[in-house]
Amino acid sequence: MLLFSLIRKLSLSKKSMNNFKLSLQTDFTSDKLIVTTGGKSYPSTGSTGFGHDIARHFKLHVTDLEAAESPLLTDFPHKALQGISLDDVTLSYGKHKITHDLLFTHFGLSGPAALRLSSFVKGGEIAHLDFLPNQCQENLKTYFEENREKSVKNTLKGLVPERVAEFLAGDKADSKIKQLHPKDLENLISQLKGMEIPITGKMSLAKSFVTKGGVDSRRLILKP
Repeated sequence: MLLFSLIRKLSLSKKSMNNFKLSLQTDFTSDKLIVTTGGKSYPSTGSTGFGHDIARHFKLHVTDLEAAESPLLTDFPHKALQGISLDDVTLSYGKHKITHDLLFTHFGLSGPAALRLSSFVKGGEIAHLDFLPNQCQENLKTYFEENREKSVKNTLKGLVPERVAEFLAGDKADSKIKQLHPKDLENLISQLKGMEIPITGKMSLAKSFVTKGGVDSRRLILKP
């Protein structure tokens, strides 16, 4: 094993297209070459995407690379909810629904639910957050009716963390549930079950856990 050795050249033998030639301090040849360099994400680990350069050098088709398992950037009043962690909520976009933990940050969303959804978005999408995936709208209507004498904020605190309750209640925090216009109550339940969160992008490859894309395996000739 050679450590801290710079690869000066990598080529195929002119005599046989099945022999690789690897040039370091000295030359090595082999009929097989395994490249395990990783993607372009998290370069602090030493992963630079060099393997993609090798693939391109040998005329292999490399698909577009993008960040995956990445925190999401959003057009949303993040700071009002910054630092709040939610357990087992559902974050969705289109047919993709991820139920897991979620963290509000100063830039948007992080945590397992956001990281997993990042594989299906690029920026410009509208995600929906269901705070209570195990509760249907009818059950919530019943809950609010049973607590109609309480304030909106205190009623919401029975469902979500206090700061989330304050955020959702807005200027009606001190109003009693029975004082809400039916449309306002309907909107409140809709927010609980599917709050819209515009996604503007995701963190760069350098700050993401996974590189999405790479060598297009559909164009490879696989031999047993």
